[in-house]
Amino acid sequence: MNENSTPDTQDDKKARMMRAISTDPPALPSMFIASKFDPAPQPLAAASAAASEAEAAPASPRPDFRKMLRQGQKKDPVAGKKIRDEEMVRCGYYLTAGEQRQFKLLAISNGHSMTELLRQAVQDYIRIHKHKLPND
Repeated sequence: MNENSTPDTQDDKKARMMRAISTDPPALPSMFIASKFDPAPQPLAAASAAASEAEAAPASPRPDFRKMLRQGQKKDPVAGKKIRDEEMVRCGYYLTAGEQRQFKLLAISNGHSMTELLRQAVQDYIRIHKHKLPND
């Protein structure tokens, strides 16, 4: 220790060193913790409690459009009817590069999407071989 350094600077140096080796997460300044709607800054504990409540319940009751479209609903729920009766499920399929290129070109040239043509082909296959399915 230097004789020139005062006890205050030694304490400050020690405090900085202890913060540097601390395993606690760094505390954000109050300007980052304050809510957009509340002009008064909140203490750190209240801010973390508010953050956990915000995760539990969304702040705004906005609908999840991707989920609605997957379930067959339109983006405007007030508009009324559903697009489909059943929820769509993601399915993967593998094609060779040549098959995929030809399929894509043929689909585009006929004015259809690849997904639409695949769905139609599966529906046709099910309709033809429906008699082989067990009765539900």
